[in-house]
Amino acid sequence: MNKTVQAAVKAIVQKEDKFLVIKQEFGNQTYWDLPGGRVDHGESPYDTLIREVKEETALDITIDKPLGMFWFFRFDNIQIVATTFLCTPQTDSVDLAQNPAVEDITEFIWVTRDEFLSDKYHVQHQSLKELIKKL
Repeated sequence: MNKTVQAAVKAIVQKEDKFLVIKQEFGNQTYWDLPGGRVDHGESPYDTLIREVKEETALDITIDKPLGMFWFFRFDNIQIVATTFLCTPQTDSVDLAQNPAVEDITEFIWVTRDEFLSDKYHVQHQSLKELIKKL
């Protein structure tokens, strides 16, 4: 059994009282997540976050401060530990079609904290909602 743990970075891209969440689909599983991704070997986590948010959403961001961590298991049983940062968008237009990694991101929405904590938004692991409760 593979027991690999990988580091990732995620962005809470906040505009006023809302933040950006993305909907991802893997096979028959659908869940809501934050933009971001795995840190490549030798890459700065900050550079990773800026690159990943740009790739997934076409947004340019400023990283403001770290907020905490959450974790989940990918479909292949690899554990992802995601350090999460509060970020400010420098552009306003989200465009999922420009994703060069061709990830299965099917939708995005700006939500309030309370909206995201509702049962409407299914997440891979409850630790993400626990982190959002602290906003």
